[in-house]
Amino acid sequence: MRLAIAGLFVSLLSAAPKTTTPTYAADIARIVQSQCERCHRPGQIGPFPLTTYQEVKAFATEIKRVTAARTMPPWSAVPGHGEFRNERRLSDEQIATISAWVDAGAPLGDRGALPPPTRYNDDWAFGKPDLILAPDADFELAGSGVDEYRCFVLPSGIDEARYIQAMEVRPGNRKIVHHVRAFADTTGKARELDAADPKAGFDCGLAMAAPYKRLAIGGWAPGMIPDKHPDHTGTFLPGKSDIVMEVHYHRNGLKQLDRSALGIWLHRQKPANIQKSLLVANIGIRIPAGAERHEERARTIVPRDVLANSVMPHMHLLGVEMRVTATFPDGRVQDLVWAKPYDFNWQTSYRFKDPVPLPKGTRIDAVAVYNNSDSNPKNPNKVLKEVRWGEGTTEEMLVAFVGYIDAPVTQ
Repeated sequence: MRLAIAGLFVSLLSAAPKTTTPTYAADIARIVQSQCERCHRPGQIGPFPLTTYQEVKAFATEIKRVTAARTMPPWSAVPGHGEFRNERRLSDEQIATISAWVDAGAPLGDRGALPPPTRYNDDWAFGKPDLILAPDADFELAGSGVDEYRCFVLPSGIDEARYIQAMEVRPGNRKIVHHVRAFADTTGKARELDAADPKAGFDCGLAMAAPYKRLAIGGWAPGMIPDKHPDHTGTFLPGKSDIVMEVHYHRNGLKQLDRSALGIWLHRQKPANIQKSLLVANIGIRIPAGAERHEERARTIVPRDVLANSVMPHMHLLGVEMRVTATFPDGRVQDLVWAKPYDFNWQTSYRFKDPVPLPKGTRIDAVAVYNNSDSNPKNPNKVLKEVRWGEGTTEEMLVAFVGYIDAPVTQ
């Protein structure tokens, strides 16, 4: 009997969970590679690289703090309000592992357990692009004045219609680039305007409905990370078109130079589906001075049966959250995304894990909350005032972009 009890005690001890100290080589390196390194490497948006043990250890305490607070990796989508294939959210177990590693002194561990380094080509997100487009010269922005919108004409060099699988925008000077939009122009009008302006590019701030802006092909806002369409989906790029790169510049008090660039990856053949976008917006927003939690709404009706594959909330510096829902013709309501807290510096196009069918007549609602008070540290207005719709940094927006493809026609 004693032998049996002793044997049971030994077996229980062997089955007990091991409490080994996490090491960089065995545990942390894989988390960093999968969740941090894509941004924190040379040439990317991260302010410092995290590609080696020495680099990660130097910021170990800060990494513990920001991961525990869930401010890094940046991911605003509230769990349970949509499922996304580009989720950058750490698990509770990963956060606990990072914390235990830092508390233990950030040990390296056995170098033999290190994963192989991730290899990147030319620092572009998906290897060398098929097209790399940039202006011929720097654009010089004066330090004072209102925001400026500058359009740069970049010949595509494409003779026949092609389809874009991915686009990466490379802001040349992140101190002044507010956002970038790209359009395909077949009218030749953008070339004419460019030739008539002596400076690099041409002023296009007041030309919101210009003919050269009718076919949007992509864009960038602070925090956006490049993503690619599946093999069966692409964005239409007409043959013999110019790419018009619209850059919104925000002055910072000093003369600055910028030469932003585009990288474009093309499908080798026409994909089955063409990517499109549904706009949910309210240009009549009015946010009272001093309001800590002011709500505004926008809605639109889906005009035909579609399959939604992404959603991107967009506000400026007063925005604190946005919830986007779909109300189906039968009355059911489904969350598409709830971005809370919304962060202008880390805007995201949330890519659905599975396409969301939106039948004709579905209502898309966007409910946005703004903080136009002194309690908002990002409020750009030193003297509080009512804020309305506008493209400037000190103005506001309420927009949700719903990406979709047309639903298959059933017989």
